[in-house]
Formats: sequence, structure tokens, C-alpha cells
Amino acid sequence: MNEIELRHLLHMNPELSFEEFKTKEILKAAVQKIGYKEIVEVAETGLVVEKRETEGPYVVLRAEMDALPIKEETGWEFASRNDYMHACGHDFHMSALFGAMKRLKTAKKNFLFIFQPAEETGGGAREVVEFLRKNYDIKAAVGYHVTDEYDVGTVASRSGVLFASATEFDVYFKGVPAHIAFAEKGKDALKAAASFLHWLYGRSWDTLVGVGRILGGQVRNVIPAEVKIEGTIRAKTLRIAEEALSEMMNQLLCLKDRIGVDFSLEKGSVYPEVKVDAKLLEILKKTCERLNLRFIECEMKRTGEDFGYFTQVFPSLSFWFGVGEGEERVGLHHPRFLPKDEYIPMASELLASLAVAI
Repeated sequence: MNEIELRHLLHMNPELSFEEFKTKEILKAAVQKIGYKEIVEVAETGLVVEKRETEGPYVVLRAEMDALPIKEETGWEFASRNDYMHACGHDFHMSALFGAMKRLKTAKKNFLFIFQPAEETGGGAREVVEFLRKNYDIKAAVGYHVTDEYDVGTVASRSGVLFASATEFDVYFKGVPAHIAFAEKGKDALKAAASFLHWLYGRSWDTLVGVGRILGGQVRNVIPAEVKIEGTIRAKTLRIAEEALSEMMNQLLCLKDRIGVDFSLEKGSVYPEVKVDAKLLEILKKTCERLNLRFIECEMKRTGEDFGYFTQVFPSLSFWFGVGEGEERVGLHHPRFLPKDEYIPMASELLASLAVAI
């Protein structure tokens, strides 16, 4: 099986975070077939494949495994066979890593190839990193992400923070229901939520704070007793995100005093910022030049990526791998996002070349 055939198989069988059981078995069979035997299962659905040739530390190459609850609309011959989709390119990542593993089979260096579950929920990398810390000496970790924002053949990165930290938050407003005609007998959770949103969007933030979902109410003529707001904070560091949460808590306490509606503020998934090591970035630039890839410096992105857990512990390299062409660029997490097969060997060659150069 080559990397493109593997991509087809993975794309047809996408699985959600921590449910990647079939994905794990497909990958395990594929890497065993090309001669890798030292395989450890981690985080229940993930794999760590070890190649040890010498004394000394390991270079880590990592790819994510999970898909999204999105119905595919590509019309592709190898489209998803269920209601999920690799709309974030993780099938591309896994297949390119497999291709790099084939290229590195005879290299006289130590490598760890990581197939990591649950990137989309932020839990997978945390568990994998904890396992690596306890069991291996790591020299550097490499992770990347496809995007159609940049043209094919373009690699983009920067020293320092490449991807912002991402902190999910939920606010629950808990009031007392009442018929709309007797509103004074209740405590309006929706009114409290609306007041909070007015403050949230009216404040000038130093970072990105937004809400993508609001739930509440049963019927049109009854004051809702419960309303839930789901949002996210994208900040340069987790410390900045915590400061934003603290301000939100203070505002919610003020609303409780004024309106009488109780609340709770809860954190969901947390992705640390992704930091790029300056020395590893120079290796990336030289490798791109050698492979005739175009390297560009990019600005910090508000995209969340749980590779941040790796970068908090190990010297790390992360970058965008461009797969865009033509006028239509649908972006990640879109039901028509589908990088072409032919770009997978390009990514495999880049990963393998980096691994040797580090």
C-alpha cells in the first residue's frame, strides 16, 4: 500500500475523537507491512511507532487521526461512507506521515512516529505528551497542517507563537420560568444572556473573544429558565485567556446582582499556544530551499491546534503546508475541503527531509 491508497482508505472511514478504533487498526496494519514492529498503543486509540538505531534522543513526527461531525459534499470517488468527514485534512496528515516513514526506513537515526487521536477536542495531545515525557528522550517534535489559504508548494511559519491558544467556555444562566404575560413573577435567563452578550461584544478586547452558539427556551410565550452560551477565546498565551475569563466572571457577578439570575462559567477544551523554535525554523527554511518549496513568514494565526501541548514541553516545529489552487478556497472544516492526492508525496518528502536534518 502506498500513501495515496492509504489516504483513500482513511478518508472513506472517518471517526470522531477517541473513537478512532478502525483508523488505528488500518494504520497499524499499514506500518507493520512496511517493516515497523515497535508499536505502542497510547491514549486508547493512538499509536507510537518507534525506530531506534543509535544511542541518543528521538525526533518526533506527529499526525492527527480524528475527523469531524460534518457531512461530506465533495462527490469524490473515495468520499466518506458515514456521516463524518476528514474536513480538516487529518487523512492527508496521516498518509503523508506514512509516506515519510517509508522514506526513513533506512535512515540511521532515532524517530518516533506519532498517530495522535482527538486533536479536535484538545485531549489527545495532552495524553500523548505525558506518555512521551515518561518514556523517551525527545530532541525535537514536528507537526504541521495543510491549508488551502496558501498555494501548492508554499510552506508558511514563524518563530515564536504560530497558532494562538484556544480556550472554550460555556456560560449557563439559571433563572425562574414564568408566562410572558406575568414576567414579573419570573427571572429571565434570556434577558441576562442578552445583557452579557451586549457587554461581551461592546468591550474592546486585546484578544479574540466570540460566541458561536446560544441555546435556551421552550416556547415563545414563556420566560426561559435556562440559557446556555458557547464561546471561545483565542489569545497569544493561556495567561491572557485566563485574564479574559476573569473579566467575564466579574461581569456575570454584576449581572446576577442586577437581574437576579444565577449563572455558572465553565471551561471546555483548552489548547495551549503553538510555539516554534527559532533554530528548527531555520532548518525548515533550508529544507524548503533544497526541495524547491517556497517558504514565507506568516503572521500568528487564531487557529487552535493541540500540538501546543508538544511545544510546551519539547523544542518544536510547526508550519502550514499549502494545498490551495484556483479561485475557490473553501478553508478548513468545510464539507468540500479536499486536498489533492498528488500533494501527499510532497508533504512526505518534506517531513522525511526535516527529520533527517534535525
